[in-house]
Amino acid sequence: MHIRRLSLLILLSAVSGITIPVALAPRAAHAQNPQPQQVLVESVDVQGNRRLRDEDILYYVQTRPGDVFNQQQVERDLQAILALGFFDKTATRVLTEEGVRGGVNVIFEVKELQIIRDIQFEGLKSVQESDVLKAFREQRIGISKESIYDPVKARNAVRVIKELLATHGHPNATVEIREDEVSATSTAITFVVKEGDKVRIVDIQFEGNQIFSDGKLRSQLKLVKESGLISRFRGQDILDRAKLEYDLNNVRNYMRSKGYLQARMGEPRVEGLGKRRTGFFLPLPFLSSTDEALRVIVPVTEGKLYRIGDIHIEGNSIFSEQAIQSVIGLKKGDVADGKRISDALFKSLKNLYGSQGFIQYEADPQPEFKDNPAKPEEGIVDFKIEIREGRQYTLRRLEFLGNTFTRDNVLRREVLINEGDIYSQTAFEYSVIRLNQLGYFEPVDKEKDVDYRTDEDTGNVDVNVKVNERGRQQISFNGGLGASTGSFFGLEYSTNNLLGRGETLSFNLAYGNRQRSFQFSFTEPYFRDRPITIGFSLFAYSQKFFGEGTQFSQNREIQLAQFSPLGLDAVSDQNLFTRNSYGASLFASAPLSEFYRKRRFTQFSRVGVSYSFSLTTVKDPAVNADPNNQSNFIPVIYSQPSILTSRVTPSFIYDTRAFTRDANDPTGGKQISASLSVAGLGGDVRTYQPSISYIQFIPVRKKGTDRVEVFGFRILAGNTGSFATSAKVRNSNSLAFVNGVPIFERYFLGDEFTLRGYNVRSISPIAPVDLFVTSRNVQVATNSAGAATPVQGLPASFVTALQQIGTFTGASGSNPAKLGDTSFTSIGGDTQILGNFEYRVPIFGPASMAAFADVGTVFNLRKGNLQFINSNFLTDQPFLFPFSLSQLALQQNPQLASSPLGGLIIRGAQLVSRDEYADALEVGQIDPTTFLPVGMRQIFLRGDAQTNTLVRVGESRFARLTDIRSSVGLELRVQVPIVNVPFRLIYAYNPNARRGVTSDIPNFFFDERKSVFRFSVGRTF
Repeated sequence: MHIRRLSLLILLSAVSGITIPVALAPRAAHAQNPQPQQVLVESVDVQGNRRLRDEDILYYVQTRPGDVFNQQQVERDLQAILALGFFDKTATRVLTEEGVRGGVNVIFEVKELQIIRDIQFEGLKSVQESDVLKAFREQRIGISKESIYDPVKARNAVRVIKELLATHGHPNATVEIREDEVSATSTAITFVVKEGDKVRIVDIQFEGNQIFSDGKLRSQLKLVKESGLISRFRGQDILDRAKLEYDLNNVRNYMRSKGYLQARMGEPRVEGLGKRRTGFFLPLPFLSSTDEALRVIVPVTEGKLYRIGDIHIEGNSIFSEQAIQSVIGLKKGDVADGKRISDALFKSLKNLYGSQGFIQYEADPQPEFKDNPAKPEEGIVDFKIEIREGRQYTLRRLEFLGNTFTRDNVLRREVLINEGDIYSQTAFEYSVIRLNQLGYFEPVDKEKDVDYRTDEDTGNVDVNVKVNERGRQQISFNGGLGASTGSFFGLEYSTNNLLGRGETLSFNLAYGNRQRSFQFSFTEPYFRDRPITIGFSLFAYSQKFFGEGTQFSQNREIQLAQFSPLGLDAVSDQNLFTRNSYGASLFASAPLSEFYRKRRFTQFSRVGVSYSFSLTTVKDPAVNADPNNQSNFIPVIYSQPSILTSRVTPSFIYDTRAFTRDANDPTGGKQISASLSVAGLGGDVRTYQPSISYIQFIPVRKKGTDRVEVFGFRILAGNTGSFATSAKVRNSNSLAFVNGVPIFERYFLGDEFTLRGYNVRSISPIAPVDLFVTSRNVQVATNSAGAATPVQGLPASFVTALQQIGTFTGASGSNPAKLGDTSFTSIGGDTQILGNFEYRVPIFGPASMAAFADVGTVFNLRKGNLQFINSNFLTDQPFLFPFSLSQLALQQNPQLASSPLGGLIIRGAQLVSRDEYADALEVGQIDPTTFLPVGMRQIFLRGDAQTNTLVRVGESRFARLTDIRSSVGLELRVQVPIVNVPFRLIYAYNPNARRGVTSDIPNFFFDERKSVFRFSVGRTF
């Protein structure tokens, strides 16, 4: 053996030219630990690759030609190649072979994984393909188009699909993978799904419970419930192990909150019950089906009822033991409420310590359970609570990231702590709410968008807040066509962060043939670097409308428009009244904390005051400007003189509403506002108007997520009244004022922002209106139209008597004359109470659904007096539509006969009665020129006339507190990002809608519908 080794060494030396001393050879041959012979690497190659180049793979290989061969390094190189993820791990290996020069050739034999060119799902019905692909991305499965196909990842994808199907009621689904070769290097994969029967939970039982009934424990389940109509709709009757575990934890916490601290739940057992009909009791599609039924049985161990023994606090130095125990709120002998103890230690005390800068606060409650000798069925629990306060932190640095346009100080001024202050977690969380209320950014999530970096050595904390700026410019268009408004086009523009300083500038413009308006406003949120908001607005408004009660006008266009289905479309602008309003307002507000101690309440409260003045007037129609065109003259009975209103309004608002990043509506918090408007600091109006509102949003389900379900409500109340009347108001001679209050300031309900099922301003007290006539300068004429031709040959006394018959004295006097039956008009109320309630559920993306209920009433606290409105006298009014003075005289004297043309009939110097006229027609001869019996002639009463409108405000219908209206329904909202407001499709059902003639108002027809569909933009509250 030794001779052979020696011969080999000699041979190697001869080949390589190395001389080996002969004297050393025997010692080498007899060495106990000979050195291993080093073998060189002659080449490194890759085989089996098609897509990837050799050099791209060898880049990750450390073994190089000429290196000493190292088996461990070669194995590491193989693992590096496999880690690339491009090769099949079961078919990729490394080989070595003898080189031509006595060295080693290293060969990496690889099998490339194929590229996925297409992904298909076959038999998948219960889950959307997009949801599956989304789950692949979220769980980083690595299966997508143009990715490397890895069988291991494919098996993980199968697991994800099965989990999704199980959460949708198909726990027994099977999923197989079918591969279809596209080319030598690519494949298409199909997930073949067999969902199997739908599986629903029909029974949930608890086993071992004695104190708590099954029904009480089942009531604590929120995510998993027995199959029923509502649970079916919400998908709660599906067995989801994760959701069931969450719910059973709620059950456990409930029992512990009742003092059963050692209550625990066993592993739930699931039993199959075969096929059963689930859902609605009738076989209706989508509401019921025949499914595989499950029973879930949950073992329960209740344990004893425990009462509080001794509570010892350790480790506290900032707050005393008494203060901490007062936060816990339990004393010796009380039932040991586990939930209360947990909330106190891990929420209330954490916030309390956090407000003092101890953000690393921890608590470790250690219960000791003992028997109660006095009550063996109960126990006593002592608590040793160890508190680790940590150190107090100071805010060293506050940074905002993402505010590319908004200036840094605009955000910093909303933060309630400054750099260098003791860090307060509570104050910072309040600051996040204030930042979100600005509306400049997408809502900041205090968990996801805030990064805290603490330095324990220095006691400093750095806070980075990520913000995402919203679009500053908002532009929207609107328009419409209506019988009262004509056609119009509207443009709205606003910027809520002008120049990045937080200023708000906006203007609204509407232009049409009968309606025009303009409003411009500007707001500075921080005046001279103090949190004092100031601003102003300017507005102008013009509207053309058809005035009420124009009975005496001979303007045929106006007369026909009253009965035309086209309404105002049948009237030219020259026959319309015009209302013009101009005004401006100034306003200022500041946080209550500027005037009082800084507390949560004062920091979220603002007090403000505004001052506004406006001038409102109604102009006559253009046809009234021509004194020679009295045939088209339109009497003004809704006249409104130039009324100057000067109003000051102090206000208060407390606002803690909160938003999440993906929620466009509030997801929590409340808003309380109150104001008192007083008009009378100059001007013509003397009114007061207190109002108060309370708004709250309560998260119900999926709290803390972007898809939170919220219950919200608004309670609103307001009142208006007059404490004095100016001379101009007393002499206004119109319905512009009711009880001294401008009618446009009285309360009306009905629209998508108050009661969603009713038309705009359709809910109001309704006052009866009587129309009387006053006449003067009455003449007796032979003709009914044209210049009056006096009747010849009548005694003066008879003429005087006829004139007295045609002289009417309005609502009172010796000869009152009423036109037609009593009519009714809406006058608004002096008090309103409104409640809006809704439950909002996000559906997908920007869409959400809300079930709502609106209820409200408008009524009068003060009954009010009679109001008289007199039109202008029209000269020589021969024909009153639909009455003439002659016809009114006949109406007042029904025993008198009427001629075919509507005049009175006389014979000689006497008025003819109906009986005389009837007898004459039977026996007498008819005059062919007058169509009257021979000897009789007709006369007409001509003269000046005015209408006297009597509004009986004190007798208004539907003016009581109990006249409540309501509306319920569903609302689909889609948030539109460009205009940043939701589009709304509303279905409303009005249970107490009025339709037709009612007993309250016999001659008034109501046209309120029981159910309506309506489209709108914006929010109710």
